[in-house]
Amino acid sequence: MSYRTISRCLMLLLLFPWAPKTAEAEEHRTVAVGSSVLLTILPTNNTEHIQWEYINSSMSQNIVDYYRVGITPVIYKPYEDRVIFYSSNGSLLLKNVQVTDSGTYRATVNLNKIEARQTALRVIEPVSKAQLQINSTVVGSAVELSCKVPVGKVQAIDWKKDGKPLPRNRCYQLSENFRVLYIPETQKTDCGSFSCNASNEISWQETSVNLTIEGITPPLKQALTISSVALTIAITLAVGSGLGFVILCCQTERKKITGELWRWLVVLIHGLVCVSSILMIIASVLWMREDGLSTVLILYMIFLTCVIMGTLLISVVLTICPRHLGMFKKKMMHRLILDIAAPGGVILVVLCAIFLTQNIQLLQKKGCSPFFDTTDASIISAAISLLILLALLVWYHRKKKNSHPESEEDQQREEQKEGSSEEQDDQI
Repeated sequence: MSYRTISRCLMLLLLFPWAPKTAEAEEHRTVAVGSSVLLTILPTNNTEHIQWEYINSSMSQNIVDYYRVGITPVIYKPYEDRVIFYSSNGSLLLKNVQVTDSGTYRATVNLNKIEARQTALRVIEPVSKAQLQINSTVVGSAVELSCKVPVGKVQAIDWKKDGKPLPRNRCYQLSENFRVLYIPETQKTDCGSFSCNASNEISWQETSVNLTIEGITPPLKQALTISSVALTIAITLAVGSGLGFVILCCQTERKKITGELWRWLVVLIHGLVCVSSILMIIASVLWMREDGLSTVLILYMIFLTCVIMGTLLISVVLTICPRHLGMFKKKMMHRLILDIAAPGGVILVVLCAIFLTQNIQLLQKKGCSPFFDTTDASIISAAISLLILLALLVWYHRKKKNSHPESEEDQQREEQKEGSSEEQDDQI
């Protein structure tokens, strides 16, 4: 056996007893940014010198040199205000650690590199509170719940519904990194609290959001509001016309409403019927854009278009030149259309509004959100209709009071004018 072979064997025999000690000297620590870390050394009986140094892939830097005999510890400049060295046991306290402090910290006792204590330190950001975002909340649509963590390295994300693991009877899908939860087609059973728990080695944060499934889309909410307004106007006209007819029957011939007031009342009624019909056509178009074509609504829209043309014609003629209205009554068909435009329009608006409202409310029941309330819009539209009618009555009352006849001759002339206006109204 050669000399070189013998020397190699002796070196292996010398190193072999130290191998377990070297393995024991390895330590791995993971801490949060901003925390303080206490680094320790292996216990020894006779300590004359301790050296702490920082090592990473690109550099090596001394931290502390300590000699037991009469010399205070030497703390090197980059670490003067960041470390505390305890000479009694040789441990080192590293304060306010940052991500850049990650690396290996080695403590060498008495210059013995074999028994040096090495601590692999990993400094990471703790995860911040996650942000949950929802892209849609309409029933039947695809919903994505996105869990975003602004700060910190995330190692795991766990999803829960109502504080429990995701139910297996629903088709919930997760992205590759578990950051996005997909619900392909939402149902009423998907309503509830969803939470995502983001965690890493040193921290975890849980964020919850309440998923409320809407039964109808915003355009359908607009359609419901518009149809409620149209229905309120139609009902107000029906009730007002009914009360006016009763009052008219109870009045004497002299006190009946004639002349200008009667003409403007007719204009007001036909104008409101025209407006409510236009509103119902708009609501029907919004419905069909969201839910598809409907044969019933198309028929309603055709009849409502005829009502709009008839009521608009009467309102314009009575406003501009009421005497020309008689020429439209020469044909029986024209007379029939003019006579049934207002009452027929009210009936069509009421039927169409009820049909549309019922269908929208059926859709609302498929979700778990509160029913969309249209009470305010209905009250406002009813109040505006009544105020217009009241303003017309006040205007007529003041006009009649200012033109009150002072003599019997003026009174007779006024009665003759009223009689002629009655004949004109009969022609209208």
